[in-house]
Amino acid sequence: MNPGEIDADQLRGNVRRIQVMNFTWMFLVIMPVIVPYLRDHGLSMEEIYRLQTIFALTIVVLEVPSGYVADLLGRRRCLVAAGVLHGLALTVLAYVDGFWGFAVFELLAAVGVTLYSGTDVALLYDSLEALGDEERTRGLGKRLFWMQTGETVAALVSGALVTVSLYAVAVGNAIVGWLPLVAALGLREVPRERFDRTSHLANFRRIHHELFRTSRLMALIMVNLVAYGLATLLAVWAFQAFWGEMKVPLVAFGFLWAAYNLTVAVVGRAAHRVESRFGTGAVVAAVGVLPIAGYGGMALCAHHAGAGAVWVVFGVLFGFAFQIGRGLTQVVIKDALNVRVPTELRATANSISSMGVRLAFAVLGPLLGWTIDGPGFPAAFGALAAGFGLVFMTLALALVRELRKA
Repeated sequence: MNPGEIDADQLRGNVRRIQVMNFTWMFLVIMPVIVPYLRDHGLSMEEIYRLQTIFALTIVVLEVPSGYVADLLGRRRCLVAAGVLHGLALTVLAYVDGFWGFAVFELLAAVGVTLYSGTDVALLYDSLEALGDEERTRGLGKRLFWMQTGETVAALVSGALVTVSLYAVAVGNAIVGWLPLVAALGLREVPRERFDRTSHLANFRRIHHELFRTSRLMALIMVNLVAYGLATLLAVWAFQAFWGEMKVPLVAFGFLWAAYNLTVAVVGRAAHRVESRFGTGAVVAAVGVLPIAGYGGMALCAHHAGAGAVWVVFGVLFGFAFQIGRGLTQVVIKDALNVRVPTELRATANSISSMGVRLAFAVLGPLLGWTIDGPGFPAAFGALAAGFGLVFMTLALALVRELRKA
């Protein structure tokens, strides 16, 4: 074997280590109680969404450059750097206080996410293609399964630690935050065609042409991936405050978070079979309808908060709509993007989709937080249901039509 080449065992090792990194990256013990943890430090919902805006804007600035660097200089280097920043950010989270202390955590975490996001998918596809594995959707489904399984197990651990204190959850989170770095250190770079390092402007012109000018189908895949990623992200940061509004006990948050993430894992694992049976167009249509049902149902339940346990149960159940949609989006629509993107710009393409989600969140997140703090959940969720109804009519159905033509 020539220097720089990688054999089949090492390629399979890459796939396993990426799955381990996906599991440990999402092993976020703090996430099921992150909103109560921040509110316990005196932050309002508007301030919490402002923190997420800092996170989102950092990603907007760095997401595409980091994906481009991964395409240009190598996936492994970026993933190792991401592991370092991930561990450092979660360690900082346990020991800071006040809005600006948490802002430092958000900045560190965001830089880590930009280096990780899309780069792991690109290396996974590089490894599967080098192995001659044509079932890349199955590989993407396994990736999502391990990510959500990691968050599910972490949520159960959180449920146990929160009985001690919220601070105990944060300290446990800091300890396990270094595990992704351990997984990343064993990765190997896969030989592939690379960008011309001397003509960055030409490279970005090519990226723009491939993603937005090559075909209407490619452009619609990208904007739908952004739209429905945004639908889930807005909901995720509202769930815990919504549960509090519905008087769900704090000790139950971890178990609810586990159930939500296990749903994403199971749906993601089965997404390729669902697509094979019903077709990509039907899956895209379902992805478009689910946020409307989720936001509309939760708005109705929030309007009846305090009127009985049945509204609490239904409020929680409507939240599962986003998890089903997330599982389908992150496998079926993301795969539709990655199979059409040339390997040398795959990390950049994934970074652009992530950047789009964060940019939209930076605009709408603080507005949602303000609406929750002021008019309340019925108004906030009702507006989002109407908004995503419009998105469904203009974007999802257009993509369905293009898929049928293709």
